Amino acid sequence: MRILVAIAALLVINTAFGLGNTVGYHRLLTHRAFACPRPIFVLLTLLGAMHGGSPMVWVGVHRLHHTKSDGPGDPHSTREGFLHAHCGWLLGGTNNPLLCIPFALSGFGQQGALLVHDIRRVLGKNPPVWVELCPDLVKDPLMRALDTPFVMPALFALQVALALLVAGPWGLVGLWAVHVLVTNGSWAVNSVAHWRAFGVENFENGDDSRDVWWLAALTWGEGWHNAHHRYPRSARHGLKGGFDASWLVIRGMERVGLAWDLWLPKAYRANSRPTA
Repeated sequence: MRILVAIAALLVINTAFGLGNTVGYHRLLTHRAFACPRPIFVLLTLLGAMHGGSPMVWVGVHRLHHTKSDGPGDPHSTREGFLHAHCGWLLGGTNNPLLCIPFALSGFGQQGALLVHDIRRVLGKNPPVWVELCPDLVKDPLMRALDTPFVMPALFALQVALALLVAGPWGLVGLWAVHVLVTNGSWAVNSVAHWRAFGVENFENGDDSRDVWWLAALTWGEGWHNAHHRYPRSARHGLKGGFDASWLVIRGMERVGLAWDLWLPKAYRANSRPTA
């Protein structure tokens, strides 16, 4: 019975962190695909922060990616190598498998990278250039607080402490598993969904983005990346009927009054909403 409870808890936490990343950081904060009440805004942001670091840094990097997609200045272009796009860009821009693969499997490696980032920022070596890419977030006191150096490492330390308190060493193992899954799922959108060996190109966007059905199933709909690059603001990524769990969550929120102003491309609005 205990192992079943542990597995259920793992799935719930993995889903919560994942949706914080996809519905929260990506579709809400970065692209403003919908609006929601302040408490939901805060909840989604904090769930994203459990994994993704400062929301302003995350949003700034992603907006830069869309502006420079697969060209000079793209922070994680696959044209610099698959592993570079997956996680090597976080290690200073390497495509070395001896560095990238252990980092990807470490689970907590990204949290270490966030700590190094904050140390360098305090030393004046990481000026907050990302602020220029998210002026809308700078106005929000929560965003400014979460962008304060060492707040993200403190949130991760709190996760570790709670995992140990609740379930001892196995709790830490479970937390590691969640971070491995969510982190690599998020990174795979940058690598797999921009690698021409995978998926299909349903829209000609001038970049290497692909729609990868199995990645969409693993990442709550984010694998419909070619469609996303065609319509970045769309609250739904599976525009051609593909399963998009994040969209189902957003639609569910709309039904109960917790989301509104859902943005959809005009050509796909009839297929994205019930007719009755």
